[in-house]
Amino acid sequence: MRKAIVVKLKVEAQVSVDAQRESKPAWSQVPAEAKDQLARMVGGGIADATIAWGGYGPSATFILHTTDGKKFFCKGTHPGFTEMGKAAFHTELSYYLSIPELAHFGPAFRGAAHHDEWHLLVLDYVERAFEVPPWSAEAFRGAIKLLARFHAHPPARARELLPVAQEQTEFMGLYRAEHGWKSLAEPEQRAGFLALFGDHDAAARWLDAHLTEFIALEAQISHIGGPQSWVHHDVRSDNLLFHTVDAPMLVDFPFLAHGPTLMDVAFFLPSVAGEGGPSPSEGLRLYEEASGHRFAARDLAITVATVAGFFAARAGQPDIAGLPRLRWVQKLQLFPSLRWLSQVMEIDASPAPGPF
Repeated sequence: MRKAIVVKLKVEAQVSVDAQRESKPAWSQVPAEAKDQLARMVGGGIADATIAWGGYGPSATFILHTTDGKKFFCKGTHPGFTEMGKAAFHTELSYYLSIPELAHFGPAFRGAAHHDEWHLLVLDYVERAFEVPPWSAEAFRGAIKLLARFHAHPPARARELLPVAQEQTEFMGLYRAEHGWKSLAEPEQRAGFLALFGDHDAAARWLDAHLTEFIALEAQISHIGGPQSWVHHDVRSDNLLFHTVDAPMLVDFPFLAHGPTLMDVAFFLPSVAGEGGPSPSEGLRLYEEASGHRFAARDLAITVATVAGFFAARAGQPDIAGLPRLRWVQKLQLFPSLRWLSQVMEIDASPAPGPF
């Protein structure tokens, strides 16, 4: 059995990360028919293809090396891939086909190949010249500026091409508070959440003191104010390409929708703090400076409560087959979001997390 790699990150609590990679198909498993389509797409023969590791899903991902020395990035579905993953791929492909403006913020789309259950899209290859994390001040400012620029420049027909975020069910009920704080009223869900803390009794007292207000806040998420634009819904370091440290590119668009920009901000900032980067309050200040908009305090409390509830309802649940690191990354985002929630609501901080 392959030995797991353990990585230590500087976060709010000491975290031991089992970085065992997700299972991905090898290039040798890709059908010849699909390979032929890909070769025609990149304008020549494919001399080699290596698995591109990154992210937290089991999709097929390759770096294609052509006979004339070029590189392309290829990703997609394969036999045995989850139904949710397949749906996400086809949604993202439809956006690449209909919204060429995505190339203003990420690698350009080159086409797609299809054969049986293999569906693969090709993008220009962009080298990760800077690995993030760790988060430098320059990399963080670059990511914030990218997010503000993305929100400021949606395509003119965004409302026509994209779903309305608040009306979608694909975001795991995010805007309907279907699986957030209120789910912790169930004994099994509650127990999974409390088990994440070093002091279970203190966590129970904290939860009981504030759960009713958390539920009331997240119930208002579909009615928050503030700017509306296209929203990525999954901005994290693994979905950013730092070809230059101060000007990253954005990738992975299956959850793209038209909705409140604050949701992108509120999901992104706790992930940075969980990776040892600046606090969400500092990130919010930088984003508001970059965007020229200051969010209303009530909208901020509602959105941060919703984000924290999203992770609170999931981080303590059993692992999902094929996604060995999903719960870990949810825990990494949960505790900074809880700290931020305590700050914006001006309540006592949640107890310290246990090791994970």
